[in-house]
Amino acid sequence: MGNLSPGLKSHAVTMFEVGKLSDESLDSFLGELDKVNSEAEGEAQRYFEHAKTLRDTIKFLRYNKDLCLDPEFVASGQGLDLIRCESLLGLDTATCSRVLNKNYTLLVSMAPLSNEIRPVSSCAPPHLGPVIPEVNSVWFKLFIYHLTGCGPPSLLLVKGSRLKRLPRVFQDYERVLVTTWGHDPGVIATSNILLTLNDALTHSAVLIQAHSWHSEGETTYVPFPITSSEKTGPFSCKHLHNHSAITKLKTLLDLEHCCGYITLLKTGKTRPPTYSNNTSSRSHQSPDRPVNGIKDQMSAEMLASEIDSLEPVTSPATKEKHNMTLQLGPSEELGVQEQECDWLLLDCCYGVPLFDGCVNKSVCERITLQELCTQESLDEFLKSSRKLTLHLLTFITQYQSCDSTTMDSSVPSEDQLPYPTQNLIFVDGTIGVWDGR
Repeated sequence: MGNLSPGLKSHAVTMFEVGKLSDESLDSFLGELDKVNSEAEGEAQRYFEHAKTLRDTIKFLRYNKDLCLDPEFVASGQGLDLIRCESLLGLDTATCSRVLNKNYTLLVSMAPLSNEIRPVSSCAPPHLGPVIPEVNSVWFKLFIYHLTGCGPPSLLLVKGSRLKRLPRVFQDYERVLVTTWGHDPGVIATSNILLTLNDALTHSAVLIQAHSWHSEGETTYVPFPITSSEKTGPFSCKHLHNHSAITKLKTLLDLEHCCGYITLLKTGKTRPPTYSNNTSSRSHQSPDRPVNGIKDQMSAEMLASEIDSLEPVTSPATKEKHNMTLQLGPSEELGVQEQECDWLLLDCCYGVPLFDGCVNKSVCERITLQELCTQESLDEFLKSSRKLTLHLLTFITQYQSCDSTTMDSSVPSEDQLPYPTQNLIFVDGTIGVWDGR
């Protein structure tokens, strides 16, 4: 933040050294954010956009009368502090809880939180963010894949594992998403990944996930809370919230009383289409590739018209022209239409996103529309959070090996996330212990 403008540097230093920016300094902070240039080149543009999104979020939380928990501050704005999670983690649990209860009535997390940060867990004051640290970990990914039966092929390897070859489930992919334990993920090409994976496995557990097939993996974001006004119906690129996996999550995770976003991934690898017997020889081809040079119905009609216009090289007795119809398989009829099976559930993050202005604006609007800051909504979220906590911890326990010799002896502290003790794989909608192939 200090590199965006000279005036922001002092605020960046305060945030780093003190651990927070108090409400008294936010007017100055907002003034400096307003001065940030809107245009830049390369990587710098992304940081400028993040700064603008942070400015808009502060104004939304501070001056939105629909969120005001105290009527006295409707005109002047609510008191708002920006706090670094790391500054709170230096306190013991009792002291942290006492400080939060004394000074705040609501906690709101930014999203996504880095995997290197342990989120604050709080029932009082209420927290619009990850309810427990496990929600901000690879465990939660496997948990939502397990609930919905939807997700990219994923393999969680315990520390000390060693691969002799790329696991079979990833051999068709050009890139995979790799997450080492307690760190943020990165995309790596499969052509030279074994050395990288085996090196990482010497000091950490690793989650490997399919990311892209013959093209770059594509991601899109679905903000929540999902409002009742959003139409139900068939899935489409304009109605991503109708994806069957999101419909299940909406019920199972209570996406009506919290905020955040769901990430969907399109790897480029689609399910093989089903053909009749006379076309079964083409069943191995990808639905979005041309068959005999014909990709969609429009192309077929154009080709048929051109062929019909040709003079037949036959005798006069057989000059009668017949209309030609080219039959398309199911894949060609679909053309470029989006299919639900093309999009896979990748992640679900709680909090207000700062990385994308459009997603941020949508989440903020939904917070107001769904009245998430009312006591009634916060009470409902507290109930659903307790259920989520119980189910998630039960899931983690279920897939933890009873053999304590596989546990990482360096992570016995209750402040650390549960460490995986056996290799787990998610593929074809189910999760289980990996057989090593």
